Amino acid sequence: MYIVRYADDFKVFCRKRSDADKVSIAVKQWLKDRLSLEISEEKSKVVNLKKHYSEFLGFKLKAVRKGGKLVVGSHMSDKALKRETEKLKAQVINIEHSDERKTIGVRVNQYNLMVMGIHNYYRYATKISSDCAKIQFIINTVLYNRLKKDITKSCKSSRCRIFQQYAKSKMLRYICETPIYPIGYVQTKNPMDKKKMICKYTAEGREEIHRNLKLNETVMTVLHMLARAYLPNRSVEYMDNRISLYAAQYGKCAVIGKVLWIDEIHCHHKKPISQGGTDKYKNLIIVHIDVHKLIHATKPETIQAYLDKIKPDKSQLEKINKLRVLAGNTAI
Repeated sequence: MYIVRYADDFKVFCRKRSDADKVSIAVKQWLKDRLSLEISEEKSKVVNLKKHYSEFLGFKLKAVRKGGKLVVGSHMSDKALKRETEKLKAQVINIEHSDERKTIGVRVNQYNLMVMGIHNYYRYATKISSDCAKIQFIINTVLYNRLKKDITKSCKSSRCRIFQQYAKSKMLRYICETPIYPIGYVQTKNPMDKKKMICKYTAEGREEIHRNLKLNETVMTVLHMLARAYLPNRSVEYMDNRISLYAAQYGKCAVIGKVLWIDEIHCHHKKPISQGGTDKYKNLIIVHIDVHKLIHATKPETIQAYLDKIKPDKSQLEKINKLRVLAGNTAI
């Protein structure tokens, strides 16, 4: 059997009905004896997935035939479909009752966030496009009944920003020069596969997690040292981002790829503080101390000395030059 759990909600999948009946009794008894928990009889039942849907975390699942084998066919659950439709309808009414033009834009953006939230959560359902098409039909009726005068098919404003995910949609409409994202414009997305052996509750599972992280003993040691380090002239944001970057780069220099020990680590500001740069994560990069000196070097003899020391290849030199230009220096 296979167990899939999220918080206190779980499914047990079996091949045979007889196994499922035994597991159902065993699970109820175990939870009652060990944890003093009673299972809801209304929500807990044995279901034949070849004939009926089973709900889980807002989805409903069924085994369907495809290419001579059984695969998962999934939709938004009926409750989720009704709930999300009602929320969007309420927000459309909220937009209609806006008093000022500025308020309309804010409320349309709130509607857009709701649409993006639905898409991001439910896009793993194999039939999400048909589910969202049903919602789109209902919402379109409400939109055109209540906001017909304000809806346009195009926008003349150059400041109008459209999230890339919806930019090519022919269903895109505008309300007071603000795009209103189409709930029906969505495609299913395959969930990322995860090895069955990955599990934080077993020694083998934890070992696999660490192997996937690619953090060796040296990197883990340096991470602990960075966490305990204190630089009086640096912000908390800088110190935190330095640790995050070192882990994200697997302890390696972003230019030459060497695993760095504590005294070789330099956290470089892509845009210097003197030029308005910040300590934000995207403005920082972990490099080797010699690479850092080469990025900031201006004297020809100093540049040549570090080039001879590092011996960068063509690709590495391109990275160094990009960082030099961002720092306000000329490319080598």
